[in-house]
Amino acid sequence: MNATVSGVGVEAVEYAPESGAVRTQFDQEKTPASMAVIATLADVMDTDPVDLIPLHSTVDPEELDSFVRVRNGANGDTYSAFTHESHAITVHSYGVLAITPDTNSQRKNTAGAREDDF
Repeated sequence: MNATVSGVGVEAVEYAPESGAVRTQFDQEKTPASMAVIATLADVMDTDPVDLIPLHSTVDPEELDSFVRVRNGANGDTYSAFTHESHAITVHSYGVLAITPDTNSQRKNTAGAREDDF
C-alpha cells in the first residue's frame, strides 16, 4: 500500500483513533527518517510541515537519518525515541515510526534496542 502524508510518499499509514497514535512505514532508501517524522507529525497535527517547530530544536535530523539508515538484520531493531511538538515519537531502524500524543511532557530522549508498544 502506498500513501502520502503531507506530500511525502510512504509505504503505509495506520491510525488508532482511540489513542491518537499513528504508525507510518517509510522506505529509508527514498525518504530520510527526519522527513518522514515531520510529514507524519504535520499530518497528525493537521498543519503544514513548515508551521512546525524545526526538528533540529529537539534532535539532530542528520544524526537521526544516519541512525535509521544503519540497519543490520543480525543486530535486530534499534530505535530512537523523543518528544517533539507535544508528541512522543519513536523511529525504528527498520523504517517504521510511531507518533502518539505525549501525556508526560517531561519524557526524555532515549535510544534502545527494542520497542513493541504500538
